[in-house]
Amino acid sequence: MRVERVEPGSEADRAGVEAADRLSQIDGTQIRDAVDVAFVLGMAGSGRVPWEFARGGGHITAHLPADRPADLGITLAPDPSRTCGNRCVFCFVDQLPRGLRRSLYVKDEDYRLSFSHGNYITLTNLSDADYERISEQRLSPLYVSVHATDDAVRRGMLGSDRTPSIMRELRRLAGDRIRLHTQIVLCPGMNDGEVLEQTLGDLHSLGEAVESVAVVPVGLTAHRDGLPSVRPVAAEDAAAALDAIDEWQKRFAAERGEPVVYGSDELYLLAGRELPPYEAYGEFPQIENGVGLLRAFEADLEESAGALAAGFEAPVDVTVVTAKLAAPFLREKIAGALSNVPNLGVRVVSAENELLGPSVTVAGLLSGADMARATRTARSAGRPALVLLPGEAFNEAGLALDGMTVADVARESGAEHVVATCDLVGAIVEFAGRTGGSTEKEAA
Repeated sequence: MRVERVEPGSEADRAGVEAADRLSQIDGTQIRDAVDVAFVLGMAGSGRVPWEFARGGGHITAHLPADRPADLGITLAPDPSRTCGNRCVFCFVDQLPRGLRRSLYVKDEDYRLSFSHGNYITLTNLSDADYERISEQRLSPLYVSVHATDDAVRRGMLGSDRTPSIMRELRRLAGDRIRLHTQIVLCPGMNDGEVLEQTLGDLHSLGEAVESVAVVPVGLTAHRDGLPSVRPVAAEDAAAALDAIDEWQKRFAAERGEPVVYGSDELYLLAGRELPPYEAYGEFPQIENGVGLLRAFEADLEESAGALAAGFEAPVDVTVVTAKLAAPFLREKIAGALSNVPNLGVRVVSAENELLGPSVTVAGLLSGADMARATRTARSAGRPALVLLPGEAFNEAGLALDGMTVADVARESGAEHVVATCDLVGAIVEFAGRTGGSTEKEAA
């Protein structure tokens, strides 16, 4: 692993480590990537251990604490990611228009990222050596895209005749005591109905190795020219899938005390059904997959709404920007929690997804331009107006799909106060404090 930078004056700097060195061993163990670094340091205990770096044609050895490289002043280059060789009929990357963030076009398929970041993998590019490493280093849990346990169906969906048997691979991982979070991307006419029932039954047969199963509707953009025909999930498709999920939840709950299999929020909204109660999601193992996200929002809102109960000295207008599908739910819950707060007006604006098309209706896939168009309605002359954008629409670097930042959205929309957040109440309290519209309690 290449050293990108050494912090001046750091322990690594004092030990003679330099940028462009290559970390080759720690405590006598060969280092291939960041997973090896974490594994070796986790086994090393306290005290100093030898760190070996290649430099030119030779090497240097630095005796450093068994701490994270960053704590020692070392910045290591990111590991190159394995990419996907499948041609999935529903691949979202293949449906993206040009001109978006470059990272969005990378089809990663890397078990290391599955372990470290929760990225979903299909298990189609693992060697025996990879499985041995997963077992040896206890890379658990892993996140696996199953889609179907009928191998013929799965191979058709993944677009590869060489896809290994998924149940064979899952049994191998389960036998090595690797815990699994799995997902099924529901494609009507492909892996629904009897195929879905078989898939859920096969996952059930793996016992407690399978910690969760998420069933999510296929996402289809308006940019599918030349791609295989895939039918979007209609209300009746969502309802049928939820019926199957409900029966399997009952069985899992009776045996294990938890539902294990979950439908995404989007499935319930598409079917026009009430979301399960907050308690039904347990520890929310699939919240990043849109499972229980709305109930978590509702619970956070109800818990924190008391901070606004006293109201504001001056009127405060707030506009919440979201996507089409969740807008009615947010309107109902926000009205129920905040409608009686003195001098606070909150409205929910539904943003149309003009970048990816009208069938994409989730907030996390709104572009900056989509949000800017919706935000233009937020301006309110003479009163402090706060615009809240969905935090999930921006990556860690603060960029939306099209590379726009929150500041870009504010500039394009003409709104003065724009924030991307998942904490609605916290953002309102902070805004009121900054603009002089503090709560009555604070003013007192």
